[in-house]
Amino acid sequence: METVDEATRLFDKGLALIKRGYPAEAIQYLEQVISLGHKSSACYSWLGVAMARSKWDMAKAEEFCKMAVKKEFYMPQYYINLAEVYKLKGNKVKAIKTLEAGLKLDSENKVILKELYKFGARKGPAIPILSRENPINKQLGIVLSKIKKR
Repeated sequence: METVDEATRLFDKGLALIKRGYPAEAIQYLEQVISLGHKSSACYSWLGVAMARSKWDMAKAEEFCKMAVKKEFYMPQYYINLAEVYKLKGNKVKAIKTLEAGLKLDSENKVILKELYKFGARKGPAIPILSRENPINKQLGIVLSKIKKR
């Protein structure tokens, strides 16, 4: 019982540090939670965010966030965290796809919608059976966007 209370206290402290802008300091608290045997998806997800924000170990950060999404795929916050790691790694495409996957769970999630808006997520290709890079799709998309602006 005491270790559960201690783990909760450490997790809360780590999360508070992340939210206040001290991700490097949060890492030690979240790692302590895991060392106590409390390997929750939330702890791994936020540890991944802390590691990515502090540029600690980007590969491990991605691994931790993916683990949380895989274990508890129904939690939109874990998709947001994984997308942030991808964004910090410079992989905008994966970040957007991850947010879109999270949006399938909660289509009105304001945080996910806000993050997608920040990316300037594009609409689908004009002709869905053709790739976005196809010259026909490119030209048709340009024409359609100009028509809609008028």
